[in-house]
Amino acid sequence: MKRYKNIVFAIFIALTLAVSVIAPRIALADSDEIWALAVDKYTFEPIEGVHIVIYQGGSTIVAEGETGADGYFRPYLPLPDGAYRVEQTTYKEGYVPQVNSFSYVFSGASSGLGERVVANMENQPILGNIIVKVVDTDGNPIAGATLKATAANVAGPHIPTPPFTQTGILTMEADGSYSLTTGADGSVVIPNLMGNTSTTITQLTTIDGYQIDTTVRVGQITGTNTTATVTFVDPRIPAPTPAPDPTPAPEPEPTPAPEPTPAPEPQPQPEAPKAKKVKKSVLPDTGDNALTLPLIIGVAGATVVVAGAALFLHKKRQ
Repeated sequence: MKRYKNIVFAIFIALTLAVSVIAPRIALADSDEIWALAVDKYTFEPIEGVHIVIYQGGSTIVAEGETGADGYFRPYLPLPDGAYRVEQTTYKEGYVPQVNSFSYVFSGASSGLGERVVANMENQPILGNIIVKVVDTDGNPIAGATLKATAANVAGPHIPTPPFTQTGILTMEADGSYSLTTGADGSVVIPNLMGNTSTTITQLTTIDGYQIDTTVRVGQITGTNTTATVTFVDPRIPAPTPAPDPTPAPEPEPTPAPEPTPAPEPQPQPEAPKAKKVKKSVLPDTGDNALTLPLIIGVAGATVVVAGAALFLHKKRQ
C-alpha cells in the first residue's frame, strides 16, 4: 500500500511540473510574447550574460533578466495588447556601450491572434588598429625590420575599420599570425583588431649595424580607443675598440767606444855625456905586405919580452 502511494505521489509531481511548463506556452498561443537576442554585430555570435529589460508603456518593468549561452532572453510571459519597449542595459567587455532599444505595439491578443517577437540586440564590437614602429635610440625610423604578431581576435575583412595608412608590408600566415615588415617611416599597421583582446608582437630581424629589441610587446585595443601604438627600439652595435698600436721595442743605444788612453808624455831624458873624440888611427892597407910583416914580428917580440919579465918577477918573489 505504501509503495502504491509513492507511485501516485511521483505521478502527481510529474504532472505538476508538466503543467507548470506547458501551461504558459498554451496561454501564450493566443497572447503576445517578447524575446530578446544579443549577438555580435559583425560575426552574429551570441552574447551571453547581458541584461535585458522589457517595459510596458513608459516605465513599467514587466520582465528582466540575463541572456543565456545561446544569446536569448526568454521570459515566457504572456503580454496583453499594448505598447512595449525592450532595452539592453549592460554590455560585455570589448563592445561599445550603446542604447539598444526596440519598441513594439501588440493588438492581436484580444482577437486570439497572439504574436511573438524577437528583439535582435546587435552589439557593436570595439575595433581598432595597432601601429607597430621600429626606431633607433635617437627615434629615427628603421625600415626593413621584420616582426611577427599573434592576434587573439581579428575581425573579418568585410568589417569597417578605423582609417589608416599602410606604409609597411602585412601578410597573414596560414596559422593566423601576421608577418610584418616596416616601411620607410619605420612602421606597419595591423588593422581590424577586436577590442580588449591582446596581440603579442616580437621582432625577428633588423638592418645591418643594429641589434634587435628582444622585448616581447603586447598591443591592445581598449575602451573606445581605436588606435594603439607599440614601439621597438633597436640600439646600434657599438664599433669595435681598435687594438692599441704595439709599443715599438726601444732601439739599443750604441756602446760608446772607450776613449783611448792618452800616451804618456815623454819625460825629458838627461843628455848623455858626449863621447870623447878618438882620433881614428889609420891602419895601413892590409894589402901592403911590405909593412905588415915587420909589424907582426915586432908585436910578437914585445909580447915575449913582457911575458918573460913577468915570469922572472914571480920567481924572484918566491
